[in-house]
Amino acid sequence: MPNFVTQHPEEGVLLRYIDGELPGRKLRQVERHLKACWQCRTEVKELENTVAASVRYRQNVLQALLPEPPNPWPDLYPEFARIDSSASGGFPRVARQLAARLVAFLGSAGVRRWAAAGAAASAMVCVIWYQFRETPPVEAAALLKRAVVAAEAQPMPARRVQVRTRRQTFTRSIARRRTEPSAAADASAASLRARFEAAHYPWDDPLSARSYEAWRDTVPAKRDEVTTVPDPQSPALNCYRIETVAAVGDLATASLMLRAADLYPVAERLEFRDKEWVELTDITDATTRDDGPSVAAHVEPPVRPAVPSRPAATLSGPASISDELQVLSALHEIGADLGDPVEVSLSDGRVLVAGVGVPPGRQQQIQARLEALPNVTIRFSAPEAGRPAAVEPATPAEAGATSSSSPVQARVEQQLGGQAEFERFSSQVLDRNEALMSRAYALRRLAEIFPTDDGMNLKDRDVLRTMARQHATALGAEIASLDRMLAPLAVSLGGSVAPRTSPAGASWQPAAEELARAAHRLEVLVSVLLGVTPGNHPAARLPSDLLEAMSEVRADLDVCLHSLAP
Repeated sequence: MPNFVTQHPEEGVLLRYIDGELPGRKLRQVERHLKACWQCRTEVKELENTVAASVRYRQNVLQALLPEPPNPWPDLYPEFARIDSSASGGFPRVARQLAARLVAFLGSAGVRRWAAAGAAASAMVCVIWYQFRETPPVEAAALLKRAVVAAEAQPMPARRVQVRTRRQTFTRSIARRRTEPSAAADASAASLRARFEAAHYPWDDPLSARSYEAWRDTVPAKRDEVTTVPDPQSPALNCYRIETVAAVGDLATASLMLRAADLYPVAERLEFRDKEWVELTDITDATTRDDGPSVAAHVEPPVRPAVPSRPAATLSGPASISDELQVLSALHEIGADLGDPVEVSLSDGRVLVAGVGVPPGRQQQIQARLEALPNVTIRFSAPEAGRPAAVEPATPAEAGATSSSSPVQARVEQQLGGQAEFERFSSQVLDRNEALMSRAYALRRLAEIFPTDDGMNLKDRDVLRTMARQHATALGAEIASLDRMLAPLAVSLGGSVAPRTSPAGASWQPAAEELARAAHRLEVLVSVLLGVTPGNHPAARLPSDLLEAMSEVRADLDVCLHSLAP
């Protein structure tokens, strides 16, 4: 994919870069941008100087000159919790109040005027630090308790939750006054409900902090991680993402996304020991009333029913799946399905091609390719005002890898013959891994848009499967390259893996979902091995887990290719 002009990262992203808190892919994006942008490099230098001056001030002035406080500091966490639960963004006002109280306290204790000024300056440093930080670090247990309190503080509105599994998609409506589900709805969700009960996960209201906390409290051995991610419904906002990995029990991993502004649950994913998964997404309409009708489990038709498609040569009338396939195939021909922020959907009888932040040159290329196709509407828009467009993904060869620091990276560097060889090797591996992920996500996207092709005519089915097969074949070449580079290294580090057999009989759509999941796991392990992403993966298991992840990708890929064979 060609390179285009990028936008400057936000100031908060640069501060996270300085603190070493960016994930691997985002870190490579920022590093690439800094190599080409004097303005942002200057801003990073100024931020580093500001932080260094604050640290020196605290060491040389505050700690050296201020007397011991006459009384212990009060517990500030209740006040912090109240501030975090507020969505009004009123932290600066509260900080000024705290600074004023601090100055008054120091004055009453007989401290000289310079001490009060120093305390005020220290409070301002805290304000600046808080504003630069996108989200403060939190613990899973404390965050869940706050979310439960926030949910109980206001009436629960009627809301709709989409439930998606490998084999079905339906919607549940949940409210305070529940009614018994209909016989048809109960039959459709009976097996899923039994799975929840076996895992000790509440079924009545699964997408909630209380249910997540109730399950988490039953897990004797677990590992939690809290990260900050964009809100899937409003990307300009942030969400806390709590992920809990359970060592025992039917449920292996659970993750819950809480809106940072009010700790409202917006999405959840549960992964079971047998590789089955469930995704829950809040799709509540803003006009939903709390006193509206409520059904505990209502099954709706699939998002995209498998209806026979019509030939795409029709030039008028409502657009069909055939028209959508034509558009997807045209975008596939110019590589616009490998990372460009372009979405294709059926809307109001037309095929809608929409994108936010697509570079002008790419827009012209897409418009020129689609202008001759029937029933197509193209809508490109700029990013929201005040919010820079996303930085273009960096190619690993340009971004490079960070220097080794852990014992694992030191062993890798030794095996490769020095720092220079390590950097060259890292660039090549990350380059192949980036290409692999682009293919895996593109293949999964096709499977999500067309969860079945049984109802298609032969022409449309051939178009769909040809695109999927081309993505899978290219992905196979990338995993083969990674295997040639990484397998000997992992074995030399003591890694081993048992042969894995590919399951038979599955269709390519579910296999594409599993392939994307396995590819993501491989991406994380590669980033940890090369020191691009800090991680707490056990060093002794890393080589074997890396070999296992590559084997899993190959097995899922074999299923896709076998199902897509002409």
